[in-house]
Amino acid sequence: MSFTERDRQTFDALAQALLPEGHGLPGAASVKVADTLFARAESWEPSVKDGVRWLLRAWEYSPLLSKYRRRFTRLTPEERSEWTERCYRSRITAKRLQVTALKQLVFLEWASSSQIEDDLGYDYRCRRDNDVHGTARPVIVERSPALPPPPEPRDYHRPGPAIARGTIPVPLTAIREHRPVPADDHRLVTQSWPEIPDGFVTKVDAVIIGSGAGGAVAATYLAEAGLSVIVLEEGEHVTAADFEGPMFGRLQRFCRDNGTTQVLGNPPIPLPLGKVVGGTTVVNSGTCFRAPDRVLDRWAGEFGVEGARLDELGGHYAPLEDFLNVRPVPWELLGPNGMAAHRGAVALGYSGGPLLRNIADCHGCGQCAFGCPTNAKQAMHISYLPKAQRAGAQVFSRCRVDRIEVEGGTARGVSASLLSSAGRKQGTARIFGDHVLVCAGAIQSPALLHKSGIPDPSGQTGRNLRIHPATGVGGMFTDEIYNWKGTLQSYYIDQFFDSHELMFEATTTIPSIGAGSLPGIGRQAIEEMTNFPNLATLGFYVSDTSKGRVRVLPGGRVVPTYRLNALDARRMVMGLSVAAEVLLEAGAQRVLPGIPGLDWISARADLEQLRERHVKPHHLKLTAFHPMGTVRMGADPAHAVVDSFGRHHAVDRLWVGDASTFPSCVGVNPQMTIMAFAKRTAEHIAAKY
Repeated sequence: MSFTERDRQTFDALAQALLPEGHGLPGAASVKVADTLFARAESWEPSVKDGVRWLLRAWEYSPLLSKYRRRFTRLTPEERSEWTERCYRSRITAKRLQVTALKQLVFLEWASSSQIEDDLGYDYRCRRDNDVHGTARPVIVERSPALPPPPEPRDYHRPGPAIARGTIPVPLTAIREHRPVPADDHRLVTQSWPEIPDGFVTKVDAVIIGSGAGGAVAATYLAEAGLSVIVLEEGEHVTAADFEGPMFGRLQRFCRDNGTTQVLGNPPIPLPLGKVVGGTTVVNSGTCFRAPDRVLDRWAGEFGVEGARLDELGGHYAPLEDFLNVRPVPWELLGPNGMAAHRGAVALGYSGGPLLRNIADCHGCGQCAFGCPTNAKQAMHISYLPKAQRAGAQVFSRCRVDRIEVEGGTARGVSASLLSSAGRKQGTARIFGDHVLVCAGAIQSPALLHKSGIPDPSGQTGRNLRIHPATGVGGMFTDEIYNWKGTLQSYYIDQFFDSHELMFEATTTIPSIGAGSLPGIGRQAIEEMTNFPNLATLGFYVSDTSKGRVRVLPGGRVVPTYRLNALDARRMVMGLSVAAEVLLEAGAQRVLPGIPGLDWISARADLEQLRERHVKPHHLKLTAFHPMGTVRMGADPAHAVVDSFGRHHAVDRLWVGDASTFPSCVGVNPQMTIMAFAKRTAEHIAAKY
């Protein structure tokens, strides 16, 4: 069902109320926000169209019960602005969330236009290329401390020790020099409809569902062990040629639900999930931590997970890190955003350093989370999937698994739908396998188990969802720093990791994605956006004790829910105060903590009111990137879904190899731990042949 002309009129009227003309940047009307958004909406998934349509129609009728007693499009321009501002500042959560969601959509489209990007000085050139060609804009780093001398080695996978106040943190040491990756190593050929005929049936040793961090690694080790392997991926096959143009468009194309996936709760939390060949590794920041010792010790002690302590798991991490060229972000590509975090950490004596990332010949494009345009980030579509294919594995794209087939308590294969480029079902396929390995992620894996009627005596399938709730603070500097020049996620601060479960990671905010996070609407929002080149950001996440759940509704819709508890909310508030302090120490004139009623903080003394402020969970503006825990592993079938190696407790020859198996929150970016456990699972399966 398409949008109506009234829907378009409602959106256009709201966009002009949110972004009026005459305040320093072109408004929504000049940029034709409504026209470009509705043209883009033609490619949206039906469920996304339905959600936006519902929001727009609710907004259109919302003033009927106010003093205006008219629909939104029948108000005068002044009344529209007044009503929008009233809802934006409302104490009623539902009103505030409604206009905030629509604001985000309007601002994403507006700031993605070439006109706004040009006015703000944003371009898509990479930092290293700019330096070579002499076309880079100025990058203000002169207030940074001198770069450190050659560092002393330290364990790169664990949070470092606290350092003396005022000294330079010991940075991470490079594992090796970067290696340019031969183009042939990137070559991956996938099959999809119409290459696969309707009614396709085949038999292999192992069927793998999902091509992300878990599926790609498992496919490689199984294929290299001599097993016949097929990898099934619901998303399309993309390459560096697809990683061009506005980030908003890429987000919609490469992510599930066109980038609108949310964990429902108070507050609702956006959870972008990759849906392409290579999974979320294509659209993440490439950060590569090992799981902390204390987390692995807990998994072994409390949940009985065998062979999972660091001294045992290290042998699985090491070859993965070697193949993916995991190394610290080079200082010259840290960028002004990373250097701001570094300056603040130095001034406060906080431990940290350049993040480890899976990179080879990185150019500092600052686009990692939207597809790396230079193939520097070693995502699965250019690393492990081609390696698996060279060993004999087949990769099917646009192939959605609908059901795991079980016979006599044993997994026998899968039934799948063959999809067109628009995601519509065009045919069917059945893949029989001696083993079925589910690697669809912590949202889709439990959903598939539910849809397939897989028994679970523990009752834990879909429960125990952890998501690493995350937010950030913006710091406004007096100079234009163009924070997007350099690596997107570049520097970490772990000073409060052991004590408060907080990990800080400097992540740049490009205009099209960050515009909606600045405070205010109307004139205030546009005036703030004119200063966007002066903005630096410091993000963080908490190792959550809160829990959520993945449910499958009648009709097959997958709904994740989550409730942020008071402890995690307090830790998030502390994280806001620490991030604000770091940016103020780095030279920011004012910082944006994102708390209602507290738009900006301009002095260290103001931090106290933030630390002491009573903040309810729904006051926080959160996002999340690391779902885990919904098919947890453990020795006891009464309390865990799979065993220590990912084997399902109730169904033979059925395995799970992604972050859903984590017994609790892993505490750090999870992709390396997903890979390490997937490698272990694959070797366990291969040992049976």
